[in-house]
Amino acid sequence: MAEPHIGTRAFVLEKDLDAVKRIWQEVGWVEEEHEIAQLDHFFACGRTLLGTMDESPECSVHVTRGTMRLDASDLPLCAVTAVTTSRIARGHSFAQRLTAQQLQYGADTGAAVAALGMFDQGFYDKLGFGTGAYDHEFTIDPGTLMIDRKPGTPVRLSTDEYEEIHTALMNRNKVNGSVCLEPAILMRAEVGFDEKGFGLGYRDGGVLTHFVWLVPKGERGPYRVNYMAYRNTDELIELLALLKSLADQVYSLTIIEPPEIQLQALLQRPFRNMALTEKSKHAAEHESYSWWQFRVLDVAACVKVLRCRQGVEFVLRLSDPAENFLTDEGSWQGASGDYIVELGDRCTAVPGSSSQLPVLECSVNAFTRLIWNVAPASSLAVTDDFAARPGLLSDLDQAFALPPPRPGWDF
Repeated sequence: MAEPHIGTRAFVLEKDLDAVKRIWQEVGWVEEEHEIAQLDHFFACGRTLLGTMDESPECSVHVTRGTMRLDASDLPLCAVTAVTTSRIARGHSFAQRLTAQQLQYGADTGAAVAALGMFDQGFYDKLGFGTGAYDHEFTIDPGTLMIDRKPGTPVRLSTDEYEEIHTALMNRNKVNGSVCLEPAILMRAEVGFDEKGFGLGYRDGGVLTHFVWLVPKGERGPYRVNYMAYRNTDELIELLALLKSLADQVYSLTIIEPPEIQLQALLQRPFRNMALTEKSKHAAEHESYSWWQFRVLDVAACVKVLRCRQGVEFVLRLSDPAENFLTDEGSWQGASGDYIVELGDRCTAVPGSSSQLPVLECSVNAFTRLIWNVAPASSLAVTDDFAARPGLLSDLDQAFALPPPRPGWDF
């Protein structure tokens, strides 16, 4: 039997959407009709590349423009928002090759960093992606929140308010690693994938300022907080008070810990509740995991926005595994090479080398984790492709004082 003709091309909405919907159904990403319908919105924005077999789409890679915060600056982001391969197209390296092409496009059009949500760790390492910081996910009885505050009466939010929801997320309080995705229509799809989802929030002068978007399961929960936006900690506390007010009916809800607080400190007797509810439908739990990965596309642009507490100068000898998958069609050919890096109040990275400076030899995966402070240099030297003399490792440990990156946006 002849092997199929393998090709790649750009996605055409009117021509290819039904085929992409078939792929999503095959892999189990969508099942119900209302879920499938959201793909009309999802693929109406961003940029999609297809892998084809005998001209039939069998893999799609979708990217979206946005920003990602490093220190106090928002860098242009290429977010890889969906990589989907059909049942018959496995083993043809579609996902890796198309993702590499999307990275090339992102870098050529100004993106300084790329990020994605991973199905598991390891696959995207081959494209230079390093693992992000942990999120802390809690399942709690909302009645155990020690918030001594009566919240204001909220407004209801539905998928019809997706533009307001998107604007509130874009305007939320941002920390190191905060992600924003630009097209509002993408949020229409995200809040619509579960038809039971609903929002509760607050407006000031007609403007949505802070809200939670919840997906319920049954009358008593568990509920899940899928999105949360606020401009300051006072609004955060009001949202937590609002969640607590649901406790007369809702026995449990799942929430990602907001980066401004340690949520466990606001829970009444958390270990007792874990023990009492163990193996229950409403079991109190606390898990830590990293669901996302990211990588530097433009070394100079990322280093430039850093502010480090100690001066360090060194040669960065960077390798980039994505180069194995890039074509010669784009101008960006990866981030590998030698750079002279200077850290301090003013940070720079310029191509070059010097025999007078210590050398850090590492992959772009590890370098990304370093500058966003996912892990210190001394730890990266143990776990990652990251090598330097002990004195430089110590200096790098002292240079970075950022909190771990927290995206605050599912993608």
